[in-house]
Amino acid sequence: MSDNVAEWLTTTGRGDRPTLRWSFSVDAPLTDIRLSRETGEVVAADVSGGLYLLNRRGQIQALTRTRHTVKRLAWSDTGGVGAAILDDRKIGLFNRNLQFQWTRELPDEIISVAVDPYGTHVAAGQADGVNVVYTQENKKCSRFETERPVRHIQFLTNDTELVVASEYGFIGRYSISGIPVWTTKLWSTVGDLTATGDGRSIFLAGFGLGIQAFDGQTGNARGTFVCDGTVGLVSSGFTKRGIVAYTLERTLFGVDDSGTPLWNVNPDEDIQKIILSPLGDFIICGFNSGRIMRFDTMQ
Repeated sequence: MSDNVAEWLTTTGRGDRPTLRWSFSVDAPLTDIRLSRETGEVVAADVSGGLYLLNRRGQIQALTRTRHTVKRLAWSDTGGVGAAILDDRKIGLFNRNLQFQWTRELPDEIISVAVDPYGTHVAAGQADGVNVVYTQENKKCSRFETERPVRHIQFLTNDTELVVASEYGFIGRYSISGIPVWTTKLWSTVGDLTATGDGRSIFLAGFGLGIQAFDGQTGNARGTFVCDGTVGLVSSGFTKRGIVAYTLERTLFGVDDSGTPLWNVNPDEDIQKIILSPLGDFIICGFNSGRIMRFDTMQ
């Protein structure tokens, strides 16, 4: 795909805007994308059941056609193991060749999934508020309930713990065995969750409230980055090297660690997922249409 697909990078917005590195389109509208922190590879899924693995240059490395609707993805930092929500109640674990090692059906609809950095455990959140963790060998590790169904899950890197958030009213940190480290009530709707790899900082896309920041060690609120627009997506690196976010009004923007605006652009189509690299030097954007793009930042 030619570079003119991102003409808006130079004709809209302001500041030191990112530059296009590569662009790739899957065969149908996108359902999810994930990034391996260590390899820089991207795994993607579309509504036709396709699974794709792209290398750091945006070239396809593996492709699988499933007979399922792949709703959400998870991908290990090492790039060796991934998981997917298949249809409504099934979860599956796949290898880097995109071949499924096992699938398991759960009692209720699965609404979130995560894989730990090394690919040894998979977590899934269900619509009834029951959350489960399985080992890579398909053995149940733990089961725990939260006061609200968990829409967002992320494993931490430096601890065997998870950060979770519901769509409304709840955020928490749990051990892999399901024991709560802390929980905090929210008075806002959550569009997205991101945590630094060390778990020290957590950021939520709070829609009209902007980007909400929390102390990952205690769950205490640190403040809110007020933004122009309705923030629906947010992503941070392994450590706090800036934050990228996206509004429902189609503004993609970056702020520094204190929330000071750095740049913004206005894409010509809706973005479904954004991922900031561990060092904050590039951004992976997945568009609803099926287009996936890597932008290099000025880091």
